[in-house]
Amino acid sequence: MVKGDGPILTKQQFAEYEELGFLHSIPILSQDEISYYRAQVEKTCQAIGGRVTRLNALHLFFPWAWELSTHPRLLDCLEQLLGPNIVLKSTRVIYKYGKSASYVGWHQDGITERLEDGRAPAVWLGLTAATLENGCLRVVPRSHRLGLMPHDSSPDLEPLPGSTSAPVESWFQAHGDELSERITSVPTDSASGFDIVMPPGQMSIHHPVILHGSNPNLSNECRIGLSASFSAPELYHGRRAVAWVRGDGRRDYHRFEVIDKPPMATFEEAVDAYCASDRPILFAAV
Repeated sequence: MVKGDGPILTKQQFAEYEELGFLHSIPILSQDEISYYRAQVEKTCQAIGGRVTRLNALHLFFPWAWELSTHPRLLDCLEQLLGPNIVLKSTRVIYKYGKSASYVGWHQDGITERLEDGRAPAVWLGLTAATLENGCLRVVPRSHRLGLMPHDSSPDLEPLPGSTSAPVESWFQAHGDELSERITSVPTDSASGFDIVMPPGQMSIHHPVILHGSNPNLSNECRIGLSASFSAPELYHGRRAVAWVRGDGRRDYHRFEVIDKPPMATFEEAVDAYCASDRPILFAAV
């Protein structure tokens, strides 16, 4: 597996991740890479059709999405936090159109697997600028110290242990433009949200228990980025197969199915396979 140029994160950034629960403004992509991957996102959305706002697990179907999700500089950063062995659990391409009401409600990524270990972070890698106006990622600093909080779930997802989903009609009436599919609320005594403003090509990393979300896009331009969840292999106990993207650790030691090669399909084959799969595709209202 390809490696980048070596350590990227500093000792201060390690301390910030532990203290605040997130890092941001980490340069990953070159200008040529930004242009290339944005063009691939646009091409893919156009091929799937409609005003796509969220596409899950593209890395399992499209070679370009695998390449973006496993970029050497991205993995170099994560290796410093997670150790030599890394699995890619999930990816989401978020496409917020200009003047769109779509938003991501406050949530914690770790709620799905009941994970509170900092070695299971998520990243946001922007293909466009992230600004206040276009609804950049927001986090609540130090909220990872609160532990996992109760979440409401979209009715098309399984309820979390010990909770129940709201009825279909009431959930969509209240959260019809929400993109994360699991939401919670920020405790009144918590710090206010911190807006992660970044130019395209930069990345943020956030702890699985950090509260985060984003506002609607009030600008005229779209906001596009990759959100991806990773972990050290020993922390993953999910049911889906995961991509083993770095390290030579023993695959047979774990119970989950391992994918260690990128998809080889043509673009047309990938579109057909993705549309026929059970991966959710969310669309914005016309």
